[in-house]
Amino acid sequence: MVMRLHRFPTASPIFEDLFGLEREVSSLFDSFLGAPALRQARQFPAVDLADYGEELAVAVELPGVKKEDLKIALEHGLLTISGERKERGLPENSRWLRNEVASGEFSRVIELPYAVDADNVSAELYNGILKISLPKSEAARPREIRVS
Repeated sequence: MVMRLHRFPTASPIFEDLFGLEREVSSLFDSFLGAPALRQARQFPAVDLADYGEELAVAVELPGVKKEDLKIALEHGLLTISGERKERGLPENSRWLRNEVASGEFSRVIELPYAVDADNVSAELYNGILKISLPKSEAARPREIRVS
């Protein structure tokens, strides 16, 4: 006789039902949309936006993207990051066993919360992370106001 022990017997069936539902939904999307459609949906790179007081800092995950394949534009308070991740080919007589790394064109538009000094924006790509420094315009910078 085999016994299955659960650490939290009252909560376990609920979680098993949820995990089963998650597997079924994933399977449904895999069969309905197909794997290429799911990879297409993940082509928006992850972005972090932080306010450092004097500037906004943007970090974008772009593994496998070369700087010559990137375009950054700033217009009307919108920062647009676009480019292309080239598809990695396989040697002859090879096949993918798992292919989750998206390739192709991507574009990401970020609405900036403050006006920035467009003449002093800088960007660097290092180890697959694009870092963009956006100094705030003089009007958007914090000021201390003295009470008289």
